[in-house]
Amino acid sequence: MGLVAFIALKEQAVQKIRRLMLVLGLVLSFSGFGQEADLVSGLKLDPEEIVRLGAILSLPASPVNSPRQMREHFQAQDAAAFRLGDIQAREKVLREWYRVQPEIDSRWTLGAFLLNTEKVSEGFALLELLIKDLKIPNQVVRARARLALGYIEQNNLKRAEELLAGADAVIKKDFSRSLGGEAGYWLKRAEMEYNNARGRFFSRMGRFDEALEAARLAIANGNELRQFESFADQRQRTFSRSTHAWAATELAAIQTAVGRLLDADETLRAAYALFRLYDLNEDKMDGFFRRVADLRFSEGNYAETLKIGLMVRQAQKKQGYAENAAQSLWTRMRINSALAGQGKWTEAVAQFDEIDAVVGTDTRLSSIARQIPIRALAYMNAGRIAEAQGLYQRSLDWHVNNFGANHYFTSLVRGLYAVSLSRGTSPGDAPKARAEFEIAIRDMTNPGTLAADYQENAFRRSMKDLIVKSYLKLLSMEEFQTEKVAAEAFVAANHLIASSVQQAIAEAAVRVGIKQPGLAAIVRNDQDTKNELASLYRYVTEQGSEGSERRNSAVVRAMRTRIAELEVLRRGFKDQIKKEFPDYFQLLQPKVPNPDEVAGQLAKGELFVSLLPLEEETYVFSVSPEGRVHFHRSPIGAVAVSKLVRQVRETLDVAGQGSAMPVFNFDAAYELYRHFFLPMESVLKGKTHLVIATSGVLGQLPFSVIPTKPWSSGRSVGAPWMIRDYAISHIPSANAWMSLKRLAQTPSGTQALLAWGDPLFAALRPEGRDSTAALGTTARSVIRSRPEQVLDIEKSRVDVLRYAEIPPLPDTRVEVIALARTLKANLERDVILGAAATRASVLAASQDGSLVQKRVIVFATHGLLPGDLPNLDQPALAMASSDLPGATPLLTLEDVLGLKLNAEWVVLSACNTAGADGRVEEAMSGLARGFFYAGSRSLLVTHWAVDSASATLLTTKTFEAYQAGVTRAMALRSAMMAVMLEKRYEHPAFWAPYALVGEGGG
Repeated sequence: MGLVAFIALKEQAVQKIRRLMLVLGLVLSFSGFGQEADLVSGLKLDPEEIVRLGAILSLPASPVNSPRQMREHFQAQDAAAFRLGDIQAREKVLREWYRVQPEIDSRWTLGAFLLNTEKVSEGFALLELLIKDLKIPNQVVRARARLALGYIEQNNLKRAEELLAGADAVIKKDFSRSLGGEAGYWLKRAEMEYNNARGRFFSRMGRFDEALEAARLAIANGNELRQFESFADQRQRTFSRSTHAWAATELAAIQTAVGRLLDADETLRAAYALFRLYDLNEDKMDGFFRRVADLRFSEGNYAETLKIGLMVRQAQKKQGYAENAAQSLWTRMRINSALAGQGKWTEAVAQFDEIDAVVGTDTRLSSIARQIPIRALAYMNAGRIAEAQGLYQRSLDWHVNNFGANHYFTSLVRGLYAVSLSRGTSPGDAPKARAEFEIAIRDMTNPGTLAADYQENAFRRSMKDLIVKSYLKLLSMEEFQTEKVAAEAFVAANHLIASSVQQAIAEAAVRVGIKQPGLAAIVRNDQDTKNELASLYRYVTEQGSEGSERRNSAVVRAMRTRIAELEVLRRGFKDQIKKEFPDYFQLLQPKVPNPDEVAGQLAKGELFVSLLPLEEETYVFSVSPEGRVHFHRSPIGAVAVSKLVRQVRETLDVAGQGSAMPVFNFDAAYELYRHFFLPMESVLKGKTHLVIATSGVLGQLPFSVIPTKPWSSGRSVGAPWMIRDYAISHIPSANAWMSLKRLAQTPSGTQALLAWGDPLFAALRPEGRDSTAALGTTARSVIRSRPEQVLDIEKSRVDVLRYAEIPPLPDTRVEVIALARTLKANLERDVILGAAATRASVLAASQDGSLVQKRVIVFATHGLLPGDLPNLDQPALAMASSDLPGATPLLTLEDVLGLKLNAEWVVLSACNTAGADGRVEEAMSGLARGFFYAGSRSLLVTHWAVDSASATLLTTKTFEAYQAGVTRAMALRSAMMAVMLEKRYEHPAFWAPYALVGEGGG
């Protein structure tokens, strides 16, 4: 839950932002804050105000002024410089004030200002002396909090902790009673600044729950402070308002750090509303927009990150920041990261060359500007291979010395070093690259690796992908083609396939584990230890990658000692989880099997096939029951594959058009067969069941519709479909299939079916869609629009829906009743329809044990994706609306992981994968993994909007065949063969929408 749930401006802030979006023409969406330059222009000072503030700055101090008048003079000039964003003028004013009046206010203000400049040591000295002279409780707390923030920035956490402990003692002793008037103002302001510093401290320590709570308290303090503003002067109001708005921004930074990206997005919206409410101009928003840039980078939205970084840099230039100022360099680091994320290597290298010229020999600044991971990557991709290899080699040495030779972070650097070697031209580069790759991927993918489940942003995940992809490319070279190499390539490829949905699975699994008796305490301790480790690693890594520490070497040594202690603790927690809860451990850190392990689970006549489309090529593997591995590289990459799949889908996603049905695109479909299956036709001989592991764009297509020979007649009758020759099972990954094979060894439920259908999404069913509607022949609609159809601002966030607008599914009522009759279930007890088909009814069936007794579970409803509804951050099934306060209608992935199933099938009817951007395939793959973990052997899912009559015929025939004793994959195949024989259903749009996902051999 984001900031808006914790501040009094909850709905007002969100509504205000939406109004601002329309007024300013902004696109403030989940996928990007949009035109931030326009956002800032709305906060610029008007020319008259600039002239007025300039006049204040130019007024000399009168020597005849009283001490109070002198103080007010400098405070007015300080406020004017603050409003103008002129940091040079502000330093001049504050130094003159301190010279003329070396009192508490001038010392405090100058010291705090200097902490944000390159003269930070002077600032610390001033404030350390100051806190010894302070006696008033609120001043003691505020000064300690400000000084603690400075030390946190310098990574002196020990001194920061001492300062905050002292402030806490004062609060407990002297802040117990409520005060009004000016005293109330300073008390609330002190609490806000104290909690803001605590949030930063806890975040740096990896104590994220405490960090989030402290940040929320700071925001709440700021809201309470507003009622006392009339007791403070304009200057102090400006400062306290700026702190309040920054506290909201700080919460977003913590949420980004822990991977709660949707929460962070919502928090930044509310923070922006505060900046606007307080009329704070752009110089106060540099930090805010850097936080927005960090969020966008974590989301993988590099174009937006670059836009924001360039905007902040321009604003800093106007404010007078020097090119070698730390603030300027931090902004440029974000620009460089965004350029690398977009693959703009030449521009990134040019930026680094400019920065190096500015920094020169200044060691303090060079530590900021080093940015080894991005710099080395840019050099490598810009053709400066030798420089990249040198940087990676030094970084690898540093990681070995600091984290160990086999540590996860070390494996990533080693892998990138191997990538640079694989692109080298020296004779020994390729063999050396292969040796480094083998070690890197072994350590990077080891299920026992402690860091394998650290919070990772999109960029780091892309680096892992780059390593594995480069390894596969190297292995596909002729000089390395052996049976052993093919086995190595198979494991590497399946790591890529498995990783696409692993993060969402792991996050949901942790939430479930924390609720599970017996497991909860272990998971909570493991998460707390993991968070602290991640924070310590981040800090130690920031010290440099070439063996030199920037500063605070004693602190670094202490942190390394603590890291070693925490790693021992985590290994203990993981060993305990692995021993006592092996299925849960496999869900968190799945082990990719090798070909021999896969072969051992294959029956006679089965073949395991793995397909991995990458940017430039597609890798194809097969494993036979005898353990033979086929490996070839197809020259068509992801873009070409996507085009072919789209061409095929355009002639499939058309159910309900009757006589207007288009001719199936046999040419495009056969191209897929020619590239993927034709080179291994000798391996396919004698096989009757294909188990196909794939992801991404290939997840949009059931392989049953691929022809095994060219077909030019145009008619579907007699076409050489793959389904004629093979039963087909689709699986998310090899490790998921292995888990299902183990599950299949235990008996399933003994009762026939439990089905939910036609859920009521709105309070009243629309006219003409009553619950007794007869079976129709129209296609069930798709709930989301394709991106090119989204044009207006309000739909710019991937077509966010209101729940009542989800299209009803009255035809599914007939289908689930037909299935119940086929399986001889009890219609009154086992079929739950309409308003009764709620999330609560599913959870209740799980809790009372009735769900675990069923062989077949049916959900005839829509599947929703992350972002389809506000705050939806995981895939979900849309169940009936509920009138109960606080009840959600969504059965989420987290809910699914907590279900108790023992089912042979879960049928997801109307959960189509009609999306055009790959989001649906990954989300539904995650949902499939969730049902597998909960205890289902297989899923029956739809690939496109289906015609209700043919869908009902197909599912009932499938289960009739299964009742007769054939395997699940063979049952679906026989149903497809039967349906296509009916003339009205000969087009594959009618007989091919359903696919078996999971273990089809049972």
